[in-house]
Amino acid sequence: MSDFRKAPPPLSAAGLDNITPFRPDRRRRVCGLLKSLSVLGLLCFLIYSIWNYHEQLSLTNLRRAASYLSDSPSGGVGAGGLSFAMESGSVCQAFGDGLAAFSGDTLSFINAQGQEQLRAQLKYANPALSAAADNLLAYDRGGKSLCLTNRYAALWQMELESDVISASVNYNGAFSVVTDEQGYRAAVTLYDNQKKSRFKWSTSEYYIMKSCVSPDARRLAALCMSEEGGRRVSAVRVFSTDREEPLFDIPLGDLTVYSMEYYEQDSLMIVADRGVFSYDEKGRERGRFEYLKGSAVTFCHEMGRLPCLALETGDKNQRTRAAVIGEDGELVFDRLYAEAARDISYGGDYVALLLRDRVEQASILPGGRSASYPEVKARAILQREDGGVALIYADRAEFRYMD
Repeated sequence: MSDFRKAPPPLSAAGLDNITPFRPDRRRRVCGLLKSLSVLGLLCFLIYSIWNYHEQLSLTNLRRAASYLSDSPSGGVGAGGLSFAMESGSVCQAFGDGLAAFSGDTLSFINAQGQEQLRAQLKYANPALSAAADNLLAYDRGGKSLCLTNRYAALWQMELESDVISASVNYNGAFSVVTDEQGYRAAVTLYDNQKKSRFKWSTSEYYIMKSCVSPDARRLAALCMSEEGGRRVSAVRVFSTDREEPLFDIPLGDLTVYSMEYYEQDSLMIVADRGVFSYDEKGRERGRFEYLKGSAVTFCHEMGRLPCLALETGDKNQRTRAAVIGEDGELVFDRLYAEAARDISYGGDYVALLLRDRVEQASILPGGRSASYPEVKARAILQREDGGVALIYADRAEFRYMD
């Protein structure tokens, strides 16, 4: 019997020639190539980010971003949801995934986790807010101060020479300011996101009440008021920001305008006391939704969002009509409620309605869900883009998801 422990005899030269060679191992080379491509991609991303967002890169912003990734909320979580204290009389605005609150000496942004990402000390006597995408403009109505922020830090502040009547910011951080100009009845100025004045119109003929900037900041609309035959008349004057003469006027007669906002393709929508009106880039009427019965009780209209209204119907059994109006004047959402409305808000494909004794939330999409729960103490409601709502009380705000 052979001994398996003995070493095999050596192969001859002819035997060595009959051995099939293995393919070379290239795994290390492939892994090294993939690693190099990953590093190159990361470097390109960093260069792109720094090039496009260098103005917002700071130690403060990085700290804010780091805190945003934390899961621990700064407010309390109770049966009603996430709650945090707020000064009485604060001006509130749905912003990003959370809420901007301005008390008159402090501007804050609280994210969806209840964390305060932004805190800026601003002593404004009559604070007001305008928001669009990631841009928030705080201003002192009747004062001279303005402050532009993102969700993490105040980007800059400025003091004007004239008192501010109103202001409005667009997606890119460009904004228009209506001022009580000395020597004129009013003026409207368009600034870019670097605080540089790009266009200004001063008038001794009209009072300017509101203004708004198109998404590309190439157009400016100003709501003008004057008197004709002892009665008040209104018109929207539209400018191209590369020329002094207006493009056209949109006569509105004796309509009282509550709000106006630009949309894509230079479409302009106006919410007034007798209806919602839409105009195309040449000032021609594109659509309208008139209040044939009842009147507007409250509304919500922000840049990038269609106007949403709560109408008093005059019907005892169905007192409130909630409606979202499309750019062609069509009804995107239409629903009746038995109770009187106190506030309404729209965003993220949801309408949130604060009724006399409860909160109602409904999707504007076909077959979308609805939710309801009792609520009597909130003074206002804000629909957030992530589907949650913010309830505003006298001394606090509360985030809820209505599942």
